[in-house]
Amino acid sequence: MLLSLIIIAIGFALLVFGANFLVDGACNIARRLGMPDRVAGLTIVAIGTSLPELVVSITSAAGGHADMAFGNVVGSCLANLLLILGLSAVIAPVRLSRSTQRFEIPVSVAATALLALFANTDGQVTLVEGIILLVAFAAFVVRTAVVGLAEGAGEPDAEATDADADPVAEPLVFRSAIMVVLGIAMLKFGADFVVDNSVGIASALGISERIIGITVVALGTCLPELVTSVVAAFRGNSDIAVGNVVGSNISNLLLVMGGPALVANIPYDAAYNLDLALLAAFSLVLVGFAFIGRRHEMSRANGVVFVVLYAAYIATSVLR
Repeated sequence: MLLSLIIIAIGFALLVFGANFLVDGACNIARRLGMPDRVAGLTIVAIGTSLPELVVSITSAAGGHADMAFGNVVGSCLANLLLILGLSAVIAPVRLSRSTQRFEIPVSVAATALLALFANTDGQVTLVEGIILLVAFAAFVVRTAVVGLAEGAGEPDAEATDADADPVAEPLVFRSAIMVVLGIAMLKFGADFVVDNSVGIASALGISERIIGITVVALGTCLPELVTSVVAAFRGNSDIAVGNVVGSNISNLLLVMGGPALVANIPYDAAYNLDLALLAAFSLVLVGFAFIGRRHEMSRANGVVFVVLYAAYIATSVLR
């Protein structure tokens, strides 16, 4: 048991460092190609911080532990929304942009509804449904990139311009590519460590894979989002904190559930209906915060509410 816990801790460390390597490398390459930081953050960072969940879910599905794949996604989304965004707001009030209220959060709710529809139709997420989820995710990324590029068209990236004139730029790109490859490898090994040993502990203690998925594994794989959002909050960059959380949730619901469905049909436990309903409801509550107190802002008090709700969710999930 102790050895399994140590290996799980090593796996979490590999997931976190692997995600950081991949995100940093990808963002460096994006800037070298002239992509604005804002677009890179909304797409590459959100996808990069969701990669631990993606790798864990695909590994779980391939290994016949699909229940953990669903628990990982649902648990990570609720942890992102309630715990991570809540802590970010406690550190410093978080600004909720009009784009977040009018587009990104509604897309997140729609993605939740789409996944629930597919899962409840025939009790599983099939290959065709997985492809639909991935196509929807690709459409979201393309729309975000197009809008972001249009907004940043008149703002040249000084760093990218300097890189064009810098003879050291090519070696930097090569190193960034190595970081991406290394990050993917660390994610793969970290996911194997976490999934295999979590399943072993769950079996030994008689705990269901669903509980392990929405607690230990979900919290471990959302650590990249936690670090990114908390650091952004300390630096006063609330756009990154909110964008990272909402973007990561959309990635989880569409990409992270669509990917495993390409490997095997993902059986669905109807017990997750309540979790998905709570995810949609709390996402709408986030929009409501924009109209309570100071307009277009999530206050520290709102953050405390979200953190308390997360603690209550974990407690009731373990007991039910």
